[in-house]
Amino acid sequence: MSAAPKFFKVTQLRSTIGLPKLYKETLQSLGLRRRNQTVYHKISPQQAGQIARVKELVKVELSPVYKDKVQMREERKSEPGFVVVGKRQH
Repeated sequence: MSAAPKFFKVTQLRSTIGLPKLYKETLQSLGLRRRNQTVYHKISPQQAGQIARVKELVKVELSPVYKDKVQMREERKSEPGFVVVGKRQH
């Protein structure tokens, strides 16, 4: 049985250029400053209301775990492009 979701995973998809100040302030209070940035928030009525206000600009997923910046950065890191095995014999 999977764990119940405890967090909103909010990702900003659209820019706020040209939008009213209310939208910009709401995204800023959610901790979003740029497109494709992701933040986690505990599920609460206040957070749900803020997300509903900017629902056209963000993507929301439910998550059972909280990830901070370091953990998200580690997930994005790729494996090294090549590995030196040894010298080739001629």
